[in-house]
Amino acid sequence: MLNSVLVANTNLSPQADRLSWGVVELQVTDLDRAVAFWSSALGLIKRDHSEPGIALGIRDRTLIVLHPGAKTPVKAPFTGMYHVAIGVCSQVEFSRMLARLIHLNVQVGPTDHLMAKSLYFHDPDGLEIEITYETPERFSHFGDMSKALTLFDVDGNAHSGRGPLDVGAELAYAAGADPMAPMADDSYLAHLHFKVPALEPALDWFETLGFERHLTLDAWGFADMGAGAPNTHRLAMNIWAGANNPPMPQNMAGLVHYELFTHGEIIASPHLQQDGDALRGTDPAGVAVTLRTAK
Repeated sequence: MLNSVLVANTNLSPQADRLSWGVVELQVTDLDRAVAFWSSALGLIKRDHSEPGIALGIRDRTLIVLHPGAKTPVKAPFTGMYHVAIGVCSQVEFSRMLARLIHLNVQVGPTDHLMAKSLYFHDPDGLEIEITYETPERFSHFGDMSKALTLFDVDGNAHSGRGPLDVGAELAYAAGADPMAPMADDSYLAHLHFKVPALEPALDWFETLGFERHLTLDAWGFADMGAGAPNTHRLAMNIWAGANNPPMPQNMAGLVHYELFTHGEIIASPHLQQDGDALRGTDPAGVAVTLRTAK
């Protein structure tokens, strides 16, 4: 039987997230090619030309830093990043990004998660990128998760949470918008999805940082965590490539470092060490993490 821990937070009052994502740093095999792809496909702008990495983001904030150094593209099975998700704040922006990817002939998977609408695609090294538009207002409750992944919308209709979006209907929202304009200035790092060696130890580890368990599907090898606000999807993890896999090789394309900000309470995780004004450590996927207090 599917062992599930479900938390449907629809009756809770909205509250601010305790944690937010800072800069995500990725290692690539060809820096110029990667910068060109991330700039064109997502509409990110160059913010920092200092060597060896290139910072990309929106007008007032860096989201992604690309570094040279990888010798091989993404390959399995290793732990590390499954995908990085960049959030947009409006249906129009989401649809405009879909139009952009189609215009550029980027192979994209438009997916309806009910709690969010998502676009999945890969960069030239095989790094998976998600553009997500969070729609928790469409979600009502979970179904019988012992039989299948089932969610119900506010009208009582069942959803798989993994169905395709109606591309024509989505593109209609972007009518008249310039698909090649830069990414909107209110875009943000929405979540990271990790490949971990085991779910339970990883859940325990991230709880010490301030994340909280939201959905755990042991039989499916998946777990989801929030950071305070109802029905959030701020961190995900899976063991779909198998359990107890090693961290990615140092010469492989992938996630090499990410930053988290805590809002309000001071985090005292036993897994992080003080380093000046920050806490630093290595997460269960073998990735370096820095935790700072938001100012």
